[in-house]
Amino acid sequence: MKITTFKCHRDVTSKREKLLPRHLFRRHKNGVVAVVQVLTRQSFRFKAILFSFLCIASLLLGQSPSAFGASLPSAPEYVEGMAGTTQAAITWSPPSSDGGEAALKYTARVWTIPPPTNSPMVASCTTTDLGCVITGLTSGSVYYVDVVASNSAGVGAPSKSKPISLGIAGPPPSNVTASRDSKGLLTVKWTPLASLAGATFAWYTAEAFTGPEFSVGSSYSGFCTEGAITASSCAIGGLKSNTTYYVQVRTVSSVGSSFPSMPRYLVSAASASPTATATASPNTSTSPSKLTAPAQVKAIALSKSVRVSWKAPSVTGGKVILSYLAGAFTAKGVLTSACKTTAKVFSCTINKLKPNQKTYIGVIAVYSTEVSSPMSKLFAIVPKS
Repeated sequence: MKITTFKCHRDVTSKREKLLPRHLFRRHKNGVVAVVQVLTRQSFRFKAILFSFLCIASLLLGQSPSAFGASLPSAPEYVEGMAGTTQAAITWSPPSSDGGEAALKYTARVWTIPPPTNSPMVASCTTTDLGCVITGLTSGSVYYVDVVASNSAGVGAPSKSKPISLGIAGPPPSNVTASRDSKGLLTVKWTPLASLAGATFAWYTAEAFTGPEFSVGSSYSGFCTEGAITASSCAIGGLKSNTTYYVQVRTVSSVGSSFPSMPRYLVSAASASPTATATASPNTSTSPSKLTAPAQVKAIALSKSVRVSWKAPSVTGGKVILSYLAGAFTAKGVLTSACKTTAKVFSCTINKLKPNQKTYIGVIAVYSTEVSSPMSKLFAIVPKS
């Protein structure tokens, strides 16, 4: 009995699909390998023709023939770690390729040394959602977290690791509440931090979800930010007036994000009020809430990066600007990369961005470890490949 293998293969140079015989059984990352038992030359031709049709159909559909099994999923994207005192909340977005199986299992892994490493894993959590909480960590320690996706074919490649600083990033604000008007504007309020030790305050982020569980993905609905440590509210727009939402707030600093306020605050559809508005800030010229954001933010798309420029805020309240921070965000408000300049430099380049994927650029002015300006209006741009 003669054994011959066939491989669905896309020739990227000629843009034509080819059917290539192989004499070894193995899996290729850019195609599917199948074993065909050939008893006669006629059987060989018949099965080769049949398999070629399967190949062409699968390539046209953008999927592998299900008869030959799934392939490994790619790495999860936009991993973010939110650090508490002895626990960390990890969220991510689905991989660009699920390997032909929509139902994936995810494992978030914690290390003391940036992976790849031979050091043992410290802790992990496994879920089918897009987020989980890892407990039992040591306060004051810096860890590194990555996420892998798996399906019936096995475990895919890990995401890029992210550092998390336990007990250093600061706590979330307390006493979180929220209300909204009939047009969908949701006003989130909280008690701000008095100070932030060990890190430079950047902003508060309030986020709305359609589910109470700790994950992102389809339940994520919107966010707003405030750039002063004394700020106590912000408003999330574009929400549906007849939908129940769950709100959380977290503190973002120079060493990352705090653990989110928990449990999430429920805003039921029946609680919508046509008169709900954001709380007014103190009317003083030196109040941080009266500081204005950097102006005329512009960005130029480069290869896997963007060049950002801006002008100084028009109102500083008599305060001295120490530096500027420009950040790149996903549509879900996840900070993916950033660059920092001194007070007299009004441009910088944000690197390590995903090509051909829309990102949103925002800039803040930093006045001290506890005061920064509001974030500028977000500038949407697509980095080049």
